[in-house]
Amino acid sequence: MKSFLDSYSIFNFNKVMKKISKSLFILMASIFGSLYLLGCTEIQIVETTTTDVNMYSYLRKYPDKYSDFATVLDRAGYASFLDAYGAYTMFVPTNAGVQAFLKEMNKTSADQLTVEEAKDIAKIHIIRDTLTTKSFKDGKLPLITMYGQYLIGGVSFNNGVSSFSLNRQASVIESNITVGNGILHIIDKTLKPAKLSLSAMIESNPNYSIFTQALKETGYYDSLKVVDPDLSKRWSTVITESNAVLGNAGITSYDVLKKRYSNTGNPRLKTDSLNLYVAYHILPGIKYLADIISSASHLTKIPLEVVTSKLDGQTVLLNDVDFNGIHEQGIELDRNLSDNASTNGVLHAANAHFVVKFRKPTPIHWKVSDFPEIRKLPAYFRKQGYAFAMESIKDWSWQMNTISYVYGTGGVTATTYFNDCLQIPLGLGNAARSNWIEMKTPLIVKGKYKVWLCYRAQKQSGTLGTTGGSVNVVQVSVNGDPLPRPVTFTDQAPTGTAGELESLGWKMYMNNVTSLFACGRLLGTVDIKTTDRHTLRMQSISGGQNTNNVDLIQFIPVDMNQLSPKFTQSGLMVP
Repeated sequence: MKSFLDSYSIFNFNKVMKKISKSLFILMASIFGSLYLLGCTEIQIVETTTTDVNMYSYLRKYPDKYSDFATVLDRAGYASFLDAYGAYTMFVPTNAGVQAFLKEMNKTSADQLTVEEAKDIAKIHIIRDTLTTKSFKDGKLPLITMYGQYLIGGVSFNNGVSSFSLNRQASVIESNITVGNGILHIIDKTLKPAKLSLSAMIESNPNYSIFTQALKETGYYDSLKVVDPDLSKRWSTVITESNAVLGNAGITSYDVLKKRYSNTGNPRLKTDSLNLYVAYHILPGIKYLADIISSASHLTKIPLEVVTSKLDGQTVLLNDVDFNGIHEQGIELDRNLSDNASTNGVLHAANAHFVVKFRKPTPIHWKVSDFPEIRKLPAYFRKQGYAFAMESIKDWSWQMNTISYVYGTGGVTATTYFNDCLQIPLGLGNAARSNWIEMKTPLIVKGKYKVWLCYRAQKQSGTLGTTGGSVNVVQVSVNGDPLPRPVTFTDQAPTGTAGELESLGWKMYMNNVTSLFACGRLLGTVDIKTTDRHTLRMQSISGGQNTNNVDLIQFIPVDMNQLSPKFTQSGLMVP
């Protein structure tokens, strides 16, 4: 947003240019250019500020550099609107870049292009809004071109020098040239729009012949060749498996694939396992690698089934998860063979065979104080306490200050699972406490669950079981849906039998611990719609304190025993 405002401010200067002196304008433009350069130290780029009124006139002003692309705009009939007021981004190939493109087309001059050819070339280079290099990223640019396709940005390295690249076809050699109706970026080659649909792209590669046949037999081939004029419906993402990858899984032909997975004999049935295999490799929407790693999960063509995603160093992994305490190794996406743009989506390549896993609802005993960031600190994990600053725990966020990992065989953790817990300060109207915290759960299989929060009750001030002192009432929600019963971290369980406590929404979750302050509170029932990691939020609604000691959060299927297993300080689960 900042880069857009910077550019927009300069546009306003252009609009009133006739009302101010030319020298003052140049001075102000230089100031803005200097400020911008200060913010771009990672990649060396060349920036220019110009007093030209519009894009087309700028190109014609430098015929030795840009006359060929100006001729393309003439042939396309776009010179007039690019000579008028507006807000555009245009990627301008040099004369050498245009001539190389024309040579590939067996033409010697841009005048030899047909009107439609010229329009296609022009439209892939123009975006109907302003983008500076601050908006470029690894993956698709945030706005679509006039051609109706996204451009793929990246960073390329040549002779030790880094530069922005587009569509793996061209490098940006001069950038952020501000003119009266937008921003120009100079590139060394002419961009070429994708011409093949997803179906055609996959079929054109003989390494994907088995997967291509599976697409045809299941009917997805036909849908993946449609270029819908409605952009909200056009895009799909396909994760292919090559013949070699399938061969490594013992699948040497389509017949072998069908024999292994088609349980009905009719792969076109949505319930057929081969149909489900293919559907699991298709994601709605356009998702380049940068988009895939930016979210923890993605819906597939199988209703309410997702693939999970993560970035491990530079490796993009799918379905690499810890489920019920067991690590399930994921599959890698091949960076070199992925991010292939088509007319209706993007194509990726998997390095291993994968299928959908249909699971039954399974209890999740989420040890909140056990997460990768604390495990990377062996001097602290289950040895001593540690305070985590904001943004230091992946997929967690809170409003301010720190949350604390607490460990010890005495004190508040003397009666917690593994003798540790997470201490979360929450409250209202206190500058030292967050109002809320959000956390990503472990993988939860879709289904209905009762949600329990197991904690060690404590009052920061006052005595448990007595009136007065600190109180903190917290509302817990899952995926934005509040659970019906708040939890008060300063309340301990009442006395009674296990059955009596359960009927009141309480339980004693530790084995052979009778202290009422080591308790579990039933928050309500949640319907998990997709097998995925989900967002759990704790929101303070009354009072506040620092000593909210969270031990476990349990998701137990509604038709299962809610009182077992129990847990020990040494880390055992007792049936």
